[in-house]
Amino acid sequence: MASCFLTTIAYGLFFSIGVFFKPLQAEFGWSAALTSSIHSFHLIIFIISTFVIGWSTDRFGPQATLACGGTLIGLGVILCSRVNSLWDFYFYYGMASLGAGIVWVLPASVVQRWFVKARGFTLGIVSAGIGAGIIIYAPVSNHLITIYGWRTSYIIIGIFTWVFLIIAAIFIEPSPEKKGLLPYGAEEVKQSSHITQPDPQPDNRWSFRDALRTRTYWVLSSIYFCTLLSIHMIMIHIIPFAVDIGIDKTDAAAALGLIGGVSIAGRVVVGALGQKFGFRKSLILCTALCGVTLLWLAGVKVLWMLYAFVVIYGFFYGGKVPQLPGLTGQYFHGKALATIFGSTYAIALIGGAIGPVIGGLIYDKTGSYHAAFITGAFFWFIAAILAYFISFPVRIGFKEDSS
Repeated sequence: MASCFLTTIAYGLFFSIGVFFKPLQAEFGWSAALTSSIHSFHLIIFIISTFVIGWSTDRFGPQATLACGGTLIGLGVILCSRVNSLWDFYFYYGMASLGAGIVWVLPASVVQRWFVKARGFTLGIVSAGIGAGIIIYAPVSNHLITIYGWRTSYIIIGIFTWVFLIIAAIFIEPSPEKKGLLPYGAEEVKQSSHITQPDPQPDNRWSFRDALRTRTYWVLSSIYFCTLLSIHMIMIHIIPFAVDIGIDKTDAAAALGLIGGVSIAGRVVVGALGQKFGFRKSLILCTALCGVTLLWLAGVKVLWMLYAFVVIYGFFYGGKVPQLPGLTGQYFHGKALATIFGSTYAIALIGGAIGPVIGGLIYDKTGSYHAAFITGAFFWFIAAILAYFISFPVRIGFKEDSS
C-alpha cells in the first residue's frame, strides 16, 4: 500500500500547472484559454495512457508498468524546461502525460486486489496521495519559480518525480496470490453469513467486453466525466482567479495546496464511511456538497472566503475520490478490473480536458470566473443525480439491486 500511496503523489505535478499559469502567460503572451489548453492536452493524452496502463497492468504487472510510466513522466517534465512555443509544450508535456495513467489507475486497481475487508479505507489512504501531491507540488513549485524561474523548476521537479516513482516501482507487489497469500479479509468474508455491502454476484467475474454492455458501466463513466470536468476547471483556474481578485500569489498557491491537504482527511474519512454505509450514498453526499461549495466560490471576494471554500470543498472533493473506484471494484470485480477502471477513467478525462478550456473561454469572454464556477456546480449536481440512480450491473442469471 505504501508504494501505491507514493505513486498517487505524482499527480500533484500535473495539478501544479496552475502555479506555472501566470509565468507562462508573461513569457509567451498566451490567453487564459490557450494556457489552459496545456492541461486539456495533457488530459487527452492521459485518456490514451489510462487504457494502455490498465491493459499493461493486467498483462505485464504493475512493476514494469510503473517503471516505464515513471520514466516517461520524469523525462517529459525535464524537457519542458526547453520549450520555446506552445507546440513544444504540447510535445514534452504530452510525453509526461503518456505515463500519467500510472498515478491513479494502477494503484487503485492493485490495492483492491490486496484488500477485501476495509477496501474503502485503503482506497482512501491510497487516494490521499493525490492530496499530498498537491500539498507538495503547488507551494514547492511556486517557491522554485520565485528563486530559479519556471524552466529550472521543471528540471528539478522532473528529476524528483522520476526518482520516487522508480522507488515505488521497485517495492510494489502485484497481488497477494503471487506471494502465496489471500487478500486481507478474504477468509473472514467467506466465512461470514453477513456482509455489510453484499455482492449479488459472488461467482461472477467480469470481462471488459461484458462490462461495456451494461448500463452501470456507462453511468459510472458519466458520473466520473461530470466530476472531472469541474475538478480540473477549478484546479487550473483557482490561482489565476485568486490573483485577479487581489489575493497574493503565494496565498493563492497555498490555497491550492490546502485543497490537497484537506482532501486527505476527506479521502480517508469518507473512504472508510463508504465501505461501511455504501459507496453510492457517500458519492451522492460528496458530489452534492461540492456543487454547493462552488456556488459559494462564485461569490468569493476576499481571502477568508477563499479559505472557507478550500476547507469545505477540499474535504468533500477528497471524499468523492475513493467512492468511484470502490463502486467499480464492487460492481465489476475480476481480473479485468484495471482495464475496466482504466477505461471509465479515460472516458471521464474527456470531461477533465474540456473543463479548463471552458473556464478559460468564459474568462476570456466575460473577464470573470463567476459563470465558470456556476457551470462547475451544475456538473457536480448532475453527478449527484446520476449517482442516486446507479445500480448493480445486470447480466443474464443475475438480478438487479439498487443498493
